[in-house]
Amino acid sequence: MLAMTEPGTTLGDIIHQRTADLTPAERRVARTLFASNLMAGFDTVAGLAARSGVSGPTVLRFASKIGFTGYADFQRALERDVAARIDSPLRLYGRSPPEQRRDHLLDIAGDSFAHSVTSTFASLPRGEFDAVVALLADRRRTVYTSGGRFTQALAEMLHAHLYQLRPRARVIAYTPQGRADALLDVARRDVVVIFDVRRYQKDTIALAEAAKKQGATIVLITDPWLSPIADLADHVLTVDVDAPSPYDTLVPCIALLEALVAGIVGRLGDDTRRRISTLEHLRKGYTWDDQEFPQGPEERES
Repeated sequence: MLAMTEPGTTLGDIIHQRTADLTPAERRVARTLFASNLMAGFDTVAGLAARSGVSGPTVLRFASKIGFTGYADFQRALERDVAARIDSPLRLYGRSPPEQRRDHLLDIAGDSFAHSVTSTFASLPRGEFDAVVALLADRRRTVYTSGGRFTQALAEMLHAHLYQLRPRARVIAYTPQGRADALLDVARRDVVVIFDVRRYQKDTIALAEAAKKQGATIVLITDPWLSPIADLADHVLTVDVDAPSPYDTLVPCIALLEALVAGIVGRLGDDTRRRISTLEHLRKGYTWDDQEFPQGPEERES
C-alpha cells in the first residue's frame, strides 16, 4: 500500500486531496464513493464502475492515482477506514491509552487536545482555508450556518461572531421547521456552512443537498473520514476528532472556527471595527431596566 502512510490520514483525506489530479471520469468514481459514505468501494470493480457510469479500467486507474497498488489494496484500506469511521462512543470505551494509569487525566486531556489542534492546523490546505475566509468575509453574500446534534452549537457560535462582523448572517435552527423555513430563502450566491462529523446525520445531508440544488455555495467542516456532504461541497475543511473520552472532541473545530473569525476580521479591517462600535453603542443606548430606547431625531427636536 502506498497511500495513507501519514498517521491519522484517512481514505477520505486521500481522495479529497488528490481530486485535482483525477480525470472527469475518475471523479465520478470519487463522487459515487462519497455519496455512499465510501461503502460502494466494497463492490467489485465492475459493480463500482457500473454505479459510477464509467469503465472498469477507469476504476483501476482511480485506485492507482490515489496511491494504491491495486483495487484489492484499496479495499483493504477501506475496511480499516470504515471500521474507524463507524466507531461509536460505546465501542470507544475501553480504548483509553495505557498512560492513563500513570498520569492525571488533566495531563492526558491537555496533551490530547493540543495534539489534535496542532495536527488539524498542520493538515489544512492553506488555499482552501483562505478561500473559505474570503467567502465568509464577502458582505454581498448571505451566510447561513447549521450543524447536527452536537455540532449545531458550533454553527451558532460561528453565527454569533458573523452577525457582529458583517451583515446578512443567518443561523439555521436545528428543527425540521427551522431548516425548511431557512431553505425558503437560500439562493444562488448564498453560502451555507455545515458542520457534520462521523455518524453523519441524514437530515443534515438532506439540508446540504437541498441548499446545493438552490444554487448555494456549500462549505463543509467535517472529520478526516469526510461526511457524504463532501461529494457536493465547494470547500471542505477537516478537523481531528481524537479525544481522551469515548466521544469525539470538538476542540479542534472550535479552534478552526476562531481562526476563520480572525481571518474575516483581517480581511474586513476597519469596516468590522466600525460595525462592532455601532453595535456596542446601540446596546448601551437601550436599558432593560428602564425600557428606554435612544431618542430618535424627531424626539430630540420636540
